[in-house]
Amino acid sequence: MALVEAVVGEAREQVEDEIRLRLVEAARDREMRVVALTGRGGGKIVTIGSMTSIFGLGVGPAYASSKGAVVQLTKSLAIAWAKDNIQVNSILPGWIDTDLTRRAREQIPGLHEGVLRRTPAGRWGKIDDFRGIAVFLASRASDFITGATITVDGGYSIQA
Repeated sequence: MALVEAVVGEAREQVEDEIRLRLVEAARDREMRVVALTGRGGGKIVTIGSMTSIFGLGVGPAYASSKGAVVQLTKSLAIAWAKDNIQVNSILPGWIDTDLTRRAREQIPGLHEGVLRRTPAGRWGKIDDFRGIAVFLASRASDFITGATITVDGGYSIQA
């Protein structure tokens, strides 16, 4: 862990808190839900990863690595629970306009312009942008989809 601190500048406690919050708590939550779903003959679990699940983030390596772990948890649970007719998939948000990202735009010079430049959709995402994919993944229309990760990022993650 000392190497991680030296390389990324994040305190050990912050890294551990991110992993605990994003992965350990997510796993506990899934354990409770699967008991209820198996009793009903199956169901859906949708996790929330991040576009940083598929590439790094220099200003938040603890966050990015914890979200990457959520994606691997999603895939592993999809395999483990498929026999119980439980589909587990993950939505990977991109740069979404929230209080947190507004603060980040104030603190990180050029972030706003850089996101717009790289995003083919030419805008920051909105919370409402998740509505359709969440409904789809929770519906019978996705009964044969499990272990999938779906980015909702206006194309940000496909640009170099």
